[in-house]
Amino acid sequence: MVGGNAIAIPGAHGRVERLTFDNGVAIYRSEIEAEADCRFTVTNRLPQPWIGFSVQLAGGADFSTPIGTTGPMAENTLSLMRVGPSGFILDVRAGTLIRHTGVAISLRLLKRQLNGNQPIRLAPFMARGKSLERLESIPLPAGVKTLATSLFGPSIDGPLRAMTIEGLGKQLFSQAMTAFCEYDPDGEMFTEWELMRFDELVAHVKDNLNDGAAARNFATRAGLKIARVEQMFKVLRGVSLAAFLRTERLRTARRLLLDEKCQVSEVAYRLGYRHVANFSRAYRAQFGEAPATTLHRPRRKTPRG
Repeated sequence: MVGGNAIAIPGAHGRVERLTFDNGVAIYRSEIEAEADCRFTVTNRLPQPWIGFSVQLAGGADFSTPIGTTGPMAENTLSLMRVGPSGFILDVRAGTLIRHTGVAISLRLLKRQLNGNQPIRLAPFMARGKSLERLESIPLPAGVKTLATSLFGPSIDGPLRAMTIEGLGKQLFSQAMTAFCEYDPDGEMFTEWELMRFDELVAHVKDNLNDGAAARNFATRAGLKIARVEQMFKVLRGVSLAAFLRTERLRTARRLLLDEKCQVSEVAYRLGYRHVANFSRAYRAQFGEAPATTLHRPRRKTPRG
């Protein structure tokens, strides 16, 4: 990506860019490669309150805020967010390459643009109060993806760079808004064959938690595209594939520590973590304590039949 500023966060390199315009609109672009697990704290510099669309073209991250709002931002998803004055946090896993763009707009300007015709789907995001926080994601529509991708095209770097980005950003917001308001999760249909393969894939992933590529390899053999698998996880499980795998790994880790009293390094190895430190960090984030603390708790009693 050309433009923006080089990031200065340990464990990651890349560039991020934020352009603000007098009309209350801000446009974001970023390309980041995480060499280790890392965390980005995004400060809130826009007039409060505001809402925005985030498009994950590649890679994914875990979204959270200081007051406890959380959610996955998976690859090929479109997310609508409203964030409070404290900003938000993105946790990125080692080996992830992120390409992301987004558009934010002040709530006052959006209400003026809607001219009293507020879609029902926007109601939870439009309430008064600066402390309101919310995140909701849908599968990324093809038209929105094409427009978002154009924000990284060669035409961006011409003599009218800022004007070009502003124009594309406004189009992106308009298309994303339309797609989000028209999205019907109950209308997302999968064939019986896809549902059978999905159940088999979930079982396979649970049996191979040490293999991060298990889902992708199974999908390839079964004739499923990984983008379709991601879509099915979002609709049928409400989380991304990466979030599902991480949760299953950590739940299994807790059982191994509590019930089988396996050593922390053994648990990390059995569940596919290459570094014990990465495992410990993920475990603490999930359960609020170090894995060693769990290990030294009394063994759980097995109910008698």
